[in-house]
Amino acid sequence: MASSENYDDDKWGWIMVATLFICNLVVYGNLKALGVLLIPMTNDLDSDLWLVGWVLIFYGIMHHCMGPVVGAACRLLGSRPMMVFGGLLGTLGFMLTSISTSVLAMTIYIVGLAGVGSAFCLFISLATMASYFKEKFLLAAGISNLGIPISMMVYGPMTQVLLDTYGWRGTTLLLGGVSFHLVACAMLVRQDPSSSSPDTEKYQEVPVSDEDESKECREGIICLNDKTDTDGTSCSDPGPCKRARQCCRLVVEAMDFALLADVRFVLLTGVKAAANFTYYAWVVFMVSHGQFQNLSEIQASFLPTSYGVGNAIGNLIVPLLQQVGIKPSMTFCGCFGTSLVCVSLLLDAFVRPFIGQLALTGLVGVGYGVMFQAIDVMSRFITTDDRLVSVLGWQGMFSGVAGTLGGLISGQIYEWTGSFSVALCLFAGIILLSIPLLVTEALYAKRQASVDLQ
Repeated sequence: MASSENYDDDKWGWIMVATLFICNLVVYGNLKALGVLLIPMTNDLDSDLWLVGWVLIFYGIMHHCMGPVVGAACRLLGSRPMMVFGGLLGTLGFMLTSISTSVLAMTIYIVGLAGVGSAFCLFISLATMASYFKEKFLLAAGISNLGIPISMMVYGPMTQVLLDTYGWRGTTLLLGGVSFHLVACAMLVRQDPSSSSPDTEKYQEVPVSDEDESKECREGIICLNDKTDTDGTSCSDPGPCKRARQCCRLVVEAMDFALLADVRFVLLTGVKAAANFTYYAWVVFMVSHGQFQNLSEIQASFLPTSYGVGNAIGNLIVPLLQQVGIKPSMTFCGCFGTSLVCVSLLLDAFVRPFIGQLALTGLVGVGYGVMFQAIDVMSRFITTDDRLVSVLGWQGMFSGVAGTLGGLISGQIYEWTGSFSVALCLFAGIILLSIPLLVTEALYAKRQASVDLQ
């Protein structure tokens, strides 16, 4: 485990940066590829487009909602075994999808296997990478997050070529082969931040004596064998009682429910939830919105590329500024990214020319890149390395639920109004709520720092 003396110095940390880059590329690329395969799969399985579309949406949701389970599994069983397990699940899920004969079977394979596996790979690789860096974490996160916009730009055309050559079943089989690279990435994991000692020992476990254990049994703790001694004062076999208590304690500690009472965690999770509420609806419907703004299909197809380029710039601009000696605060970066997304969404609701749509889509990508990166950096330092995977997991669950609601609401607004302009105006206002949360978090962190110094 990287100690406070050798953060940023271990060269293996950059291998972990490459590992997270590949995980982002494969997982988000698979999501983009499934979007390309949506219509062929629907036609072949003789199903409804909305039904198969929901399967793909739940695959994306599973990346986030499994977060707390991933965090608990890592703390109980280790990071590398769980990441290998996730890579195998992802590979198996796509390979079995290629032979599925019904929507139900495809749902089990894509959501239950590939979706769960992708969650293990994403959260663990991010937590492991973060454990190597402090001062250079911003640069490391910027490089590794480039896998997301690059996947949007690469996987779409690549999947279309594979679809034209091998059909959707052959394409999903090949996607399963590509997903096996996640297993190779997992084997590169050396240190296990989830099982490391915390940087500061704030808690110390109090040993329980046999007398205390007998007292707990008398006070109502149920033994597994449900037996008592002849005098009725203690358990006849303290072993099962102790094991049951230890098992429950380990599971509760591994889930790390205490984070839900941490003020900084709650504020940053609120910021990320507001961002995801708008982000997923925008990513899903940007092409459709462009077509409703009188763009041709070819012109609208360039919007994801513009977004990907902008998002890549957003992920790199702050780390590059830091490398030349300009170090803006993460609170400022988060507020700047939020404001840029808000203004761009408002303008995009009314701008119709192709060049204007292209430029605004790129600016939205820049804003989201800066905003999400600022959230990741601030979340990195609210707790110790051993709890980071739990922080990411709980954040992922709440932000995933928010993203799902955003997608549903934007679709419903389209049904009511016949366009996405109203939804974009609404989302511009909602994402603006992140600014007071970011400012409050900064003030609270400053106050806590002053208290710790006293």
